[in-house]
Amino acid sequence: MRRLATQHHHTLTFSPDEPVLAMAFDQYTRSFAVGVTAAFVGDDVMLLGVRLEISGWAGVTLHANDISTGYVTVECLPDELADICEYEMTDGSLRIAGFTRHAHGYADLMFQTPQVTVEYHTQQKIQRLDHPP
Repeated sequence: MRRLATQHHHTLTFSPDEPVLAMAFDQYTRSFAVGVTAAFVGDDVMLLGVRLEISGWAGVTLHANDISTGYVTVECLPDELADICEYEMTDGSLRIAGFTRHAHGYADLMFQTPQVTVEYHTQQKIQRLDHPP
C-alpha cells in the first residue's frame, strides 16, 4: 500500500457512490479505520483501494439521525457507515459523516486533533465531470 502525503489530506474527498467496505471504531483505544473502494485527491486524481485511519484524537463527538430520535448526540454509533458523504478537515479537527449501513440513519463523527493516515493501492488521473457555473 502507498501512503498519501500529509499535505494532501485536506484535499481528500469521498463519494457516496464509493461504498465503505469495512469499518472498525474503538473509542477506548482511540482508533477508527475505514476501507472504501475509492477516494479523490484534488480535482484530477482518483485513489483506488483506500484505507483511512484516524487515531490518537483528543476528543470525539458523535451525532446520529434516524426517524425515531432525530438528530442527537450519542455515546456510540448505532451502526457502521455504509458510505462517506462528508469529509472536512479544519484546523485541529476532522469531520466525517455518512449514512449507516443497517440502522437507516445518518451519522456524524467529529474528531479533535486526530492523527490521520491515508493509504491506497493505486491511483489514476481522471477527468472530473463537474462543470463550473
